[in-house]
Amino acid sequence: MAKREDKEELIKWVIDKCLQKYFEMELQANASHLPSMTSRWTDTPMHSNGFHSSTETAAIKKASAAEWVEAFHVNLKCLPELHRKLIQLKYLSRSSDGKYLSDDFVYTELNLSRSAYYLLKKDALYWLGLQLADDSIIRSEY
Repeated sequence: MAKREDKEELIKWVIDKCLQKYFEMELQANASHLPSMTSRWTDTPMHSNGFHSSTETAAIKKASAAEWVEAFHVNLKCLPELHRKLIQLKYLSRSSDGKYLSDDFVYTELNLSRSAYYLLKKDALYWLGLQLADDSIIRSEY
């Protein structure tokens, strides 16, 4: 069994890094904006970004984000159903004002007592953290 400090640190990593990154990557993966395709004339030489045009770079970024989101969901699906539902409701759903749903709402939706919910929430985040920490696609972003 992991030490308490290690467990708390892993839970903090999931909340502060992975779940925040999830929304960023989901936005990138679903972005429909393409870079400008308008020709530009200039007297000064342009510095290119290597071998990729801006269109290629945008496509690569979008594909990488989609791969990250897919890896996140694959790892989430490995958790027990109640852990998965808790994480989906609490952390992957947002209210109309963009905030996470309240703990009171989530434990009521899951038909859990308040104390059982908080224990389950810690366990769910810990087990998700173990899954994500072992995933090379997720880890490559940190």
